[in-house]
Amino acid sequence: MQDDILTIFNNVLTAVRPTQEERDELAELSRRVCGYISEEGVSCEVVGSAARKTWISGAHDLDMFIMLSTDLTREELETEGLRIAKRVADRADSYETRYAEHPYIHARFEECRVDLVPCYHVSSPKEMKSAVDRTPFHNRYVLPRISGLEDDVLLFKQFMKCANVYGSELRVRGFSGFLCELLIIHYGSFVAVLNAACNWKDGLLIEPGVTMSQRARGTWHIASGGVWEPLFVIDPTDPNRNVAAALSLDQFYTFVDTARTFLAEPSIEHFFAKPRVPACRSEIVAAMNTRGTDLIAISFEIPDMVEDIAYPQLYKMRQSVISLLDEHDFTVLGSAIGIQPTTNTRDNVVLLIELMSGGLPALKRHVGPPAYMRAHAERFKSKFTNNNAFSNVYIENGQYMVDIHRRYVSAKHLLESELSSCALGKQMREHIGMGYTVSEGEEIADMFDIEFLNEYFTNKINVK
Repeated sequence: MQDDILTIFNNVLTAVRPTQEERDELAELSRRVCGYISEEGVSCEVVGSAARKTWISGAHDLDMFIMLSTDLTREELETEGLRIAKRVADRADSYETRYAEHPYIHARFEECRVDLVPCYHVSSPKEMKSAVDRTPFHNRYVLPRISGLEDDVLLFKQFMKCANVYGSELRVRGFSGFLCELLIIHYGSFVAVLNAACNWKDGLLIEPGVTMSQRARGTWHIASGGVWEPLFVIDPTDPNRNVAAALSLDQFYTFVDTARTFLAEPSIEHFFAKPRVPACRSEIVAAMNTRGTDLIAISFEIPDMVEDIAYPQLYKMRQSVISLLDEHDFTVLGSAIGIQPTTNTRDNVVLLIELMSGGLPALKRHVGPPAYMRAHAERFKSKFTNNNAFSNVYIENGQYMVDIHRRYVSAKHLLESELSSCALGKQMREHIGMGYTVSEGEEIADMFDIEFLNEYFTNKINVK
């Protein structure tokens, strides 16, 4: 089996390791852009996978940090940093302003994506004045430690990409490139990470380079917002920061399961999945009918938005919609969110929900107080006597009961009537207020992307 794994690794590396020509082209562009920044009287630092030689062939990305004086105020940093970045980007094929903690420029130089990010030029992590200031220190930590392990990182990243758990953006909620590098440094190789992951349990603490962390147990796995963090990897530049904070519980265990599966049965398909045969409408409809469940979809348009702004609001909306359905006795089996471009400036959001049934009987059993609670019992009986219910008030197992009319017998009607009562997020509420559609059954197969539906049926993406 060892020989099989080595053969797989060699084949993967042949495909993902950048050629010398690619390296030379990226290095030349890096020198050129650094020169443009120097012309503005400031220095720059190349960070990320390009600087550490851990980028995958074909992924031509450069992260250029524009180092500005600490004498600048935060407002001055943004203004001056953006001015310099735009001056540099004027020589690019195209560029746009994007927003993280503060604005930066995302540019296209030929086939390469270049992020021009202003930051403070601080001498140590303790002097950081903004979150992006730590990135150059990440670079300085990783560079001397990753030497000789670059191929392991490439294997790890490609493995993660194929498992759909690579990326810390909120759409993915997976493993960032920096996190992958820290895990390789900590365990020593790609195979060692896989072997360790087979026995991982959520709540795990990893301090890179330290066999047994001295941090007190039970203090790391709850984030400030009360969110459970399945993996806490201590940032070597900031002991209070979790590098794996974006990782969700499901993505954590998806990686664990994939590691176990690969080591049990090594296959190159864990790095390059077989192309999926495109689904057609008849197959989607057949899948719906075979499952015997009901699908319902909420759709509306939004302007093109930064994903890390859109997805938190959409996740909040999804949970609120599921709670609304639960409250009215509709059993939710799964859900998925999709964002599909409609024009250059507009996207269509789809919230897909699978229900045990989209319809319920008109009768709803309403449970009242225990019979021994006299005051509550009298109020209950008074409320439901002569109230056009299906039954008189009766006692069952020592509690008052009455069979009443259900307010909503259709999940579609419920969402059409009550969606505005859900927690939607400020921007999503504004866009939904301009109009939304609730679809159900086979009409969903006519209205939405077939591959999105097929992925849901195949992989149960973004399940409840």
